[in-house]
Amino acid sequence: MKQILALCLLLALLIPAFAAVSIAEENSAIINKVRGDQPDFAFPEDAKLLEVFFPPVYGCDAAIVRYGDYTMLIDCAGNQWKTVRKALDQLGVTELDYAVNSHPDADHIGGFDHVLAEVPAGEFLLGFPEDHDSGDAVRFEVYEALHALNIPFRRVQDGEAVDFGDVKITVHQRTDEHLPRVNNKSVMLMIEYGERRILFTGDIQKDTQLLLAGESETLDLRADVLKHPHHGYEPMQEGFLEMVSPELVVCTLGDKNTDGVKYLKDEKISTLLTASGMLRLATDGNVWTVERIKK
Repeated sequence: MKQILALCLLLALLIPAFAAVSIAEENSAIINKVRGDQPDFAFPEDAKLLEVFFPPVYGCDAAIVRYGDYTMLIDCAGNQWKTVRKALDQLGVTELDYAVNSHPDADHIGGFDHVLAEVPAGEFLLGFPEDHDSGDAVRFEVYEALHALNIPFRRVQDGEAVDFGDVKITVHQRTDEHLPRVNNKSVMLMIEYGERRILFTGDIQKDTQLLLAGESETLDLRADVLKHPHHGYEPMQEGFLEMVSPELVVCTLGDKNTDGVKYLKDEKISTLLTASGMLRLATDGNVWTVERIKK
């Protein structure tokens, strides 16, 4: 009898634990196959997917966003543009609807001239005037080359929507005069499909993160996935990280020992680095899958 009672007690203790694990899995927005979650999971063949690819660059930014017939390139990885070009080839992308520059520093704007010469874009979207006095000198070479390619320029504004079919893309940007450095005025993109969201932050640093955190009662920046600001070199501000509350953070880095990556580890937030190989994130609007794409 004592053994039966002990067994019943053990089961009573274990059942809530199993239930908690089950609930956590059900509430998760991400199936992280890189980590080993549900490796056999597959979307139905007829599912319409939003896909986000991060080429294997580091210390610079680039991402390819695709939905149906729409394709967008966000930043172009500076002197690593050949990696971006290779990724576009690998994905069979021969033209873009949009090329978006978050801000005119070389590690974000450099390479657009080379890539768009071979993979043309319908529009080049930027958040700064062409004659803006901040950024790296390479921006002028890029602008000149893109004009020569007859690619139309369009400056986007905070709150503007970018047409991408069923996918909602909203521009966020803070251009307050007191914000130091062009990094802090980066164009950010909130990309939404169904219930799922991914936030691109450019290189916004402490001042802009604090500014945004102060708007948390009126501005909804919650996202399942976050592209780490400024690659992941320094820790995000606590208020901004809490505001976004990501389940997964992508760092355009090759170093796991930066202060930014260490902070995420301390906060127990899943982190993936782009340098380890191209990442593919896909969603049907209900759940994300994340995996590495083989060369």
